Amino acid sequence: GGISMNKWSKEEKLSIVWRYQNENISIRGLSEELDIDNSSLRYWVKLFEYHGNEAFHFPYTNYPPAFKLKVINYIQETGASIREASALFHIPDFS
Repeated sequence: GGISMNKWSKEEKLSIVWRYQNENISIRGLSEELDIDNSSLRYWVKLFEYHGNEAFHFPYTNYPPAFKLKVINYIQETGASIREASALFHIPDFS
């Protein structure tokens, strides 16, 4: 699947993650079926694993410098990808 310009609602994302977790379907299978980028789907799944039903609710969009530094340090220390760190620290992605 390619990158789709669709904007998925919180409910749709939760439903897609539920399908991944409960229907024995792969990220690749869902990606192709729904035309969603693989890495976006993986990010949604990680977000849900870390944050449950609040995964797609982002009340804050302005992060203080200390928080940004914490995220950057985490990435440098662990080698995590930006998407992995975004999921862990509950930062919205572009998808």
